[in-house]
Amino acid sequence: MSAENAISIEQLKIGLFIHLDLSWLEHPFSFNSFKICNEDQIRVIRDLGLKTVRWNPGRSDSAPHPISIEQTSDPRTIGNAGDGKGVVFASPQVVSKKQARIQRLAELRQQIAKVEREFSQAAKVVRTLNESLLSLPEKALSDATALVHSMSKTLLATPELAIHLMSEASSYEDAYSHPLNVAVLSMILGKEVGLPEALINDLGVGALFHDVGLSQVPSKIVKNSGPLRKTEREFFELHCQYGEEMAREAGLSTKIQAIIHQHHEHFDGTGYPQKLRGDAIDPMTRIVAIANAFDSLCNPVHQQNGLTPHEALAQIFSVYRNRFDPQLLRRFIHFMGIYPVGSVVRLSSGEWGMVISVKQSMPLRPTIVVYDPDIPKREAIVLDLAEEPEVNISEAVRPEKLPPTVFDYLSPKSRTSYYFDNGHRTGIPAL
Repeated sequence: MSAENAISIEQLKIGLFIHLDLSWLEHPFSFNSFKICNEDQIRVIRDLGLKTVRWNPGRSDSAPHPISIEQTSDPRTIGNAGDGKGVVFASPQVVSKKQARIQRLAELRQQIAKVEREFSQAAKVVRTLNESLLSLPEKALSDATALVHSMSKTLLATPELAIHLMSEASSYEDAYSHPLNVAVLSMILGKEVGLPEALINDLGVGALFHDVGLSQVPSKIVKNSGPLRKTEREFFELHCQYGEEMAREAGLSTKIQAIIHQHHEHFDGTGYPQKLRGDAIDPMTRIVAIANAFDSLCNPVHQQNGLTPHEALAQIFSVYRNRFDPQLLRRFIHFMGIYPVGSVVRLSSGEWGMVISVKQSMPLRPTIVVYDPDIPKREAIVLDLAEEPEVNISEAVRPEKLPPTVFDYLSPKSRTSYYFDNGHRTGIPAL
């Protein structure tokens, strides 16, 4: 990175990449370092009471305004180049805008905490479902139906949804995060394509139980990290049939039975157990198949083989898209966004971040937790790109490519879990 040089406030112009030698609470901007994009930003910087700022030539589009002889002899315009800062008296407007940002951060964190509590409650229900489907089928079906009805009420009652990244599941919850993830994503896609509430409910219950037949397959086959032998593969594929039989004995509807039996069928006829093709596959099963494939790529049995959400979405589209209903796949990619929750990204402003929420109406403008070494991890900036028109995502990166300090700060999840809320936000004017 190019060296930073101190310049006078009077030398500021659009296109300069600058650093403010202030704490984050002492200015209204999203970052301490940023590229000046408009005259309003310059006016705000002058209001901060600084005499100098640092600018980075290598990240700037232009050079500062030349300083005049009058300015160099005027003690009001030259500060201590070592810290760039005199006594700071921010204007009431600056203070007000920063207070609004702090309030916005507090509201976002409260909303995230609320969604995580709801996710935790749902995960507790899912833990018991597959185990009790045969021993207590009425209770299992009742619990699953109640959970799905609660989820669908939220889905259908709000015009816009936000998909959230959940906190790391405990090792005990790992086995249960997959069916809940598949149910959440399937129900959202069902809403996206306009399914009525009754079908969304069936979709959710079918997704929760889609892998129930795996309980009848030896765990050494299910958890095998290498390629399966032919006989092992055949045994594994029987879980679709086993699951359908369990669902039928438990009294689940034929629609739910179809989801369980067909969730590994492919639109191009290469799936199993019946090698069904195209419209021969139940329409709701086609939805679950996409959600199941995506989550299986992100959260395989052996997590070291997992893809980032961004990679999984790209692979489904580029490598496996013939396996899925093309219209449904397009809708799925649209609401997940190019940078799905859990993606680690680099911003156009240079900062590292992790996507923690995506709104359906603005999939390219997600909410991101941002790495800033000047701010404690517990108080990390949460940035809603919908309110930051000057900041974009430059690229998605694999977590292991992050510098160690950034990795520790962002703490990318080894497993990715999702939940949703109504997506309502209160806007703040961007600077």
